[in-house]
Amino acid sequence: MLLGDGVFDTSLVKDGRMILRERHIGRLVEACDVFGHEVAKTEIEALAKDAVPEDATGALRLTVTRGPGGRGLAETSASNPTLMASFTPMPLMYPSPPLCLGVSTIQRNPTAPSALYKTLSYGDAVMGQRQAQRNGYDDALFLTSGGHITCSSIANIWAWSGSTLVTPPRSDGVVVGVVRGWLLENAIRYGFEVSERSLRLDDIANADGVFLTNSLRLVVPVRAIDEMEFSPDLPSELESLISELLSS
Repeated sequence: MLLGDGVFDTSLVKDGRMILRERHIGRLVEACDVFGHEVAKTEIEALAKDAVPEDATGALRLTVTRGPGGRGLAETSASNPTLMASFTPMPLMYPSPPLCLGVSTIQRNPTAPSALYKTLSYGDAVMGQRQAQRNGYDDALFLTSGGHITCSSIANIWAWSGSTLVTPPRSDGVVVGVVRGWLLENAIRYGFEVSERSLRLDDIANADGVFLTNSLRLVVPVRAIDEMEFSPDLPSELESLISELLSS
């Protein structure tokens, strides 16, 4: 815990049902495997089941740390993981009002495991968001040192033009969000062409719109990035897709 040696997952619970449950549990299991936390999928499933009150709506967070160990990095090899769950009742946050993003001075490192998974090493995101809010923005937008767009402090980013949706690839230092993955697979059913492609700020300057996706707010329109302004409206087909997700 003191070294940030752990991973977590946050999911939306609606009326006692964990939205995209299998995807969330699968992503957390993958992260545990990558970081060497020896946890069985059945343990995580049981943890999630016990944490959610019947018919409740809110946010479920599942956390896995390596567990207690000796002082220093060399004493963390023995793994007896600690599992924690917390459920926070809250109303459904969708639809959310449009947000304004400020480009962060903190750069994303695509080679860092902490950039690719939801880990307890969240200092860059915390500092980036606070910096953005001090400067009058709602959230931060992180770029790589090469100028590629990655994500906000808590969400994946998309650009849309007509029926085309584009989001940055994992290779640019992007956490593979659960809603992001679901959208990549399902948006085609509503007439969208979807792809993963590296994006710079210039590439999205003339987009019809930009939006964020994460598991609690689902889809959030972006009305501005620094001085670039975008339509605060979302495609009606995208709104229909999210309605389908919430009712399925």
